[in-house]
Amino acid sequence: MKTKTARMQEVTEMQWKETPMKTEMNNRKTATKLLLVQWSRFQNVEMCLEGSTLFTGVNTSGKSTVLDAMTYLLTGNTQFNKAAKDKDRTVVAYVRGDTKSNGPDRYLRSGEVISYVAMEFWSPVEDSSLVVGVCIESPDETSYKSSWFVCRDTTLSDMNFARVDGGLLRVTPRSELHTAEKRLKSADFLSRDRGVEQVLRALGLRCDPIRYRNKLLKMMAFNPENNIDQFIQECVLEPSNVDSLKDLREQKAQFERIRQMYQMMRESRDQLEKVEKRSVDYENRLRRLRIRQMMFCYQQLQEKEAHKKELEQKLEILRHQEEQLRLRQGEMDERYEHASSRLRIAESNDMFRGMQDSIRAMKGQCAELEREADRYEKEEKKIQNLQHRLETLLSWTQLEDGEGLSKEVKNTLLHLAEEGMTSERKTEHFLTFSSYVQRLDRKFQSLEVHSEDKKNLLSEERESIEQDIKKLRANRMVFPREVEKARTVIQKELENQGIHTQVRVFAEMVQEVKTPEWRASIETFLGKKRFDLIVDGEYCEKAMEILKSRKLKNCKVVITDKLPETPVTEGSASEILNVPNGFARRYANYLLNGIHLCESLGELHEYPKGGLTKDGMLAKSYAVSAMDLEKTFLCLGEDAVQIQLAQAEADRQKNQEEYRKLEEETERTQIHRQEIASIDWNLEHYDFDAQKRLKKVKREQADLERQIEQIQNSSEFMAVIQEQESARKAYETCQRERDEVVGDIRTCSDAQSQNQRSQKMISGDLYKLNREYQDLSSRNMELEKPMMEEYEKLKKQKGSFQVITFGALRDAEKNVNDSIRELENAQIEYCRLSEKDLSRRGTAYISYYREEYRNLANVKIEEAHHKLEEQAGRLESAFMNDFVAEINEAVREAKSEIALINRELRQLPFGNDTYRFVMEEKPDRAVFFRICRRLENYMDSPEAYMSSGRDDEEMERDIQEFMSVILDEEDESEYTDYRKYFTYDMKIISRQGDKEIVADLSKKQGSASNGEKQTPYFIILAASLNQCYPQNVCCARLVFIDEAFSALSRERIEQMVKYFEENHFQVFYAAPPEKISSIGAFIESTVSLVITGRYTNAVEGLVRG
Repeated sequence: MKTKTARMQEVTEMQWKETPMKTEMNNRKTATKLLLVQWSRFQNVEMCLEGSTLFTGVNTSGKSTVLDAMTYLLTGNTQFNKAAKDKDRTVVAYVRGDTKSNGPDRYLRSGEVISYVAMEFWSPVEDSSLVVGVCIESPDETSYKSSWFVCRDTTLSDMNFARVDGGLLRVTPRSELHTAEKRLKSADFLSRDRGVEQVLRALGLRCDPIRYRNKLLKMMAFNPENNIDQFIQECVLEPSNVDSLKDLREQKAQFERIRQMYQMMRESRDQLEKVEKRSVDYENRLRRLRIRQMMFCYQQLQEKEAHKKELEQKLEILRHQEEQLRLRQGEMDERYEHASSRLRIAESNDMFRGMQDSIRAMKGQCAELEREADRYEKEEKKIQNLQHRLETLLSWTQLEDGEGLSKEVKNTLLHLAEEGMTSERKTEHFLTFSSYVQRLDRKFQSLEVHSEDKKNLLSEERESIEQDIKKLRANRMVFPREVEKARTVIQKELENQGIHTQVRVFAEMVQEVKTPEWRASIETFLGKKRFDLIVDGEYCEKAMEILKSRKLKNCKVVITDKLPETPVTEGSASEILNVPNGFARRYANYLLNGIHLCESLGELHEYPKGGLTKDGMLAKSYAVSAMDLEKTFLCLGEDAVQIQLAQAEADRQKNQEEYRKLEEETERTQIHRQEIASIDWNLEHYDFDAQKRLKKVKREQADLERQIEQIQNSSEFMAVIQEQESARKAYETCQRERDEVVGDIRTCSDAQSQNQRSQKMISGDLYKLNREYQDLSSRNMELEKPMMEEYEKLKKQKGSFQVITFGALRDAEKNVNDSIRELENAQIEYCRLSEKDLSRRGTAYISYYREEYRNLANVKIEEAHHKLEEQAGRLESAFMNDFVAEINEAVREAKSEIALINRELRQLPFGNDTYRFVMEEKPDRAVFFRICRRLENYMDSPEAYMSSGRDDEEMERDIQEFMSVILDEEDESEYTDYRKYFTYDMKIISRQGDKEIVADLSKKQGSASNGEKQTPYFIILAASLNQCYPQNVCCARLVFIDEAFSALSRERIEQMVKYFEENHFQVFYAAPPEKISSIGAFIESTVSLVITGRYTNAVEGLVRG
């Protein structure tokens, strides 16, 4: 039905005078009909669409419902009635006919409902019609299923969507739907995404369905803004779904977790270092206490020894006194004999005086013979004693000397005190044996000196081994002392310079030897390089300066900052070493990557430049050698402590065995030398004819005694009585004095006995003290030498044996107890920090904490640091490769979008005005754009930059700054929405005569009328939407405008309609009836929606002819 008025006819003719319908129709697929079956209040309504169409009617008549149906069909849109922001409208609500009323009649339809929305299009190029539609099946009030279909060369009248049978509407099920020629198959019905894509393709559109839907909705739900910046952001540019920020935050959270773990490990390591300091302090104090205890015991031992020597000296004096007294006694005995003799003479008769003189002379001669006999008897005994001692010597001299003696010499020496041999023979053979023995003694003396030297060396070695064992039992790795000293010096010097870093030995940084059977050969090959010192690369030069200034000659510092970072060579010795630390790993690769592990000599022959076998065969620089694996002190890997401890204990056992053998040998040598020294080898002191001469003297003495006896048997006279009396008095005096001397001797003898008893008691005390001291020294062998040195020093200072008091010993014990408490407090603090069992405290756990420290400092913290660096890399990679890349890509697309719109705007002037978008970077996003500009040097690829050397410090600072800003921002959209990186405006270029006036839309917002304000927005949206409609392709060019032109004047409406029509858009307007005169007069047709009861019908109104 067509209705025409004179006014409308006039306006229509004016508007379309220069734009024939034929021109626009040749480049547009036009929607000609719309069918709504059971959609909201529409039961079965077909509407004719003649070009652009206005849908009008009172409120709730279904104007927006019609637009919603078409946008649902064409784009799958479910944001219904967006202009009114009505969020309650859903597909199910439309299908069911939800009236939003209360009660059982809320829904127009119940049970299973089938609805259709279909549109018919005419293609002038193909000269045919096509139908696109969607079938919605709703089994209940909460669910539905939609199926899209496309039927070419078909009209709506050719299809059986529904029919009225007996006054009832019968809707065709999807399975029975057909065209005039065929029934639709199940494969013809598509899901939403595929269906919408096929619908758009059928309409000649190749744009992204989602972007197309968004552009349609923005135009349909147009809401003019006073803020052009916000309008462009929300209505022109597509929002970018940057999901990478979530992943970035997860990476950041993971980074923070690892960083916190790493920080906790650092704090734990620092606390373990405090524990170690307390442990070392405890061990030092305990060492001082042990030295004090040994010193106190040794001091008591020395005091007892001194007392013993004092008693021995006193005993010697007593013995000398006794000897003098006995000499005196001898004199007194002689005087007593003379007194007795006198008394006897006095008592003799004078007649016998002459005879007595003869007897006296003979007796004197006899006494002389007696003395000679005594001397010869002593000589004989001396010879017998010599023979006995020589027999002892002869029993071992043959064993000690390979040359030996002749049988004749030995036979003479064994019968030296016997008759039957001449003195000349005895003398000759004695001198022969004397020379032989003196030569043996010199040999023994030389052996004794050498043994003593060896014992001193073994003692020093044993002290060193004991120190190593104590360290190892305390779970501390043992390295050469010069290396330990150098490490300590460098560590302290670095700390004095305010540098807090670890100075570590390369060996302790090797966590594991993966294949233990290769350990000995690899460690032997590495040799002293295992003890090279490693510091972080940034402090390497400082360590080198300390090495030079402190003249540390016996160690090496690895130049870590120059070590190349190389991969582990497969099959090399480096491959079986697990080295977590980065610098140590580089050093291991440098040393061992060129050494191939060979299973046989044949394989070794294939690697002449560098090869190694398990048994120590080494090929290097085209030469092969056999290494001595037995002498290698193993120190690589976590189990090196136990290996070193076992080796040290074996070395100690070997040392003790060698020392015992040397002591036995020295003792035997000393016994032999004592036996040699016990013999007087001076020939002048021996008379080998003494036995013969003794017999002669005895015979002469017996003859004289017989002669005296003959004289004495003659008669005698009594002596003078007076002489007899005097002689008696003298006799009695001598007897008294002699008795006094005997008494003194007895007293001296008693004193000696008392002294000997005291000595015996002191010997018992000395034995106990010796046992106590030996026990202490055996448990602290390494402390004996420093204790002795300190004792001698203090003894020299104080001039006394007493250098330490019992109070000082108690103070040392108190210091040890104090250090134990401090140690336990440090251990408890570590347990609290690391959430470990608080019962693990005390000196018994020192080795446990050292193991903790070694694992933490050399392994775990390195692994955590490595993980932290890796996570930092992943975080930066996620930030650059995902977030920055996505935003940068979105920005580039936005710029491209704006450029395309600007090109469209140049081609679509609005009267004398043309429009152009302006995008300017926000100042607070400058860091992002700096990053992007630098990325241009890397082909706009963050991945290419991340793979480069990354030596642009300013770029790195910008990355860190921007990442921190983003991750600290609470409102994610501030940085995930690329649209917020720019400020937006529109340039209005007005041609006024020959002049071109340029103005910013944002500056006209306050002064322009509503029409002037809205018009640019419509033009912007149209230009944006027009990108989806290629100019050289015949396609649908649809526009939907809900609540159209609410603030535009009639003149502006005329201009806007003309603008849309000139650009071949087919526009569907929804507006209230009062807009018919201002909108409907300028478009092709009007459809009025009329409510009849609970349903809505369509009445076709004005159609431009």
